[in-house]
Amino acid sequence: MDGYFRRGMAAPDLMSICIDQRSENGSTGRLYCRCGRTGKIFKNEYQLLKLMEKVMDEIDYPQSSVEMRSYQKKIESVRKRAALSVSSEEVAAQKGRCATFLVHVQYRQNATWQGEIMWMEKKKIQTFRSALELLKLLDSAR
Repeated sequence: MDGYFRRGMAAPDLMSICIDQRSENGSTGRLYCRCGRTGKIFKNEYQLLKLMEKVMDEIDYPQSSVEMRSYQKKIESVRKRAALSVSSEEVAAQKGRCATFLVHVQYRQNATWQGEIMWMEKKKIQTFRSALELLKLLDSAR
């Protein structure tokens, strides 16, 4: 593991994106996180972003600086914080058939995400300043 990325390994929101198939319609694969042993399947990048957002909301890390707007009526509920049951090493050990990425979202500010992503096969690390930039980095790793 690269020394620079090592600080992100302790993060509660460390996620492994395992890309199993790529096509012109998008990527499919699995998302692994520290709050569950089984991978969450995604069929496109939009589903991936929704899954990642759900994980961060469940563990309440990093906290969002804005409340997202919606057409749905908001239902107030008491949310129980999800427990971290998987080690960072177990998350990092997951592999995709096409590519694997470790992602550490450091901030959720300005209605988007900022953080680091590591392409595991090439040991390349990039920072991203938005969810869109994260998607472009995922797509450029071929």
